[in-house]
Amino acid sequence: MRAFPTEVLALRPSTVDPVPFIAIAHLLVDQALLTRGVGEETLAMLEVLLTAHLMELSSPGVVSKQIGDTRIAYDRKSVGNGLLSTRYGQMVAALDPTGLLLSGTERPARLWVV
Repeated sequence: MRAFPTEVLALRPSTVDPVPFIAIAHLLVDQALLTRGVGEETLAMLEVLLTAHLMELSSPGVVSKQIGDTRIAYDRKSVGNGLLSTRYGQMVAALDPTGLLLSGTERPARLWVV
């Protein structure tokens, strides 16, 4: 894996362990880009950003708090689907020189009947 938990948590602070998300991001990046001539530095940054994207989808960040009478608001605004639904995913789409990570999230659904 190219991403480190400290890098991910510096980008997207969280109390959630990023390691499982890093493992998923690593697999996705490798499957899409490993044989496409993308440099290691870019692959590493894509893994960090994709990890932050996955974490954001599973647990949105708190955008406001209130102590008295306890009120919390979560950032759930979405500007698109797939990678485009979070700011981290948008950065992945912008930095992926192949466009494959973005196109992989926009595949039409397929159904096989056996």
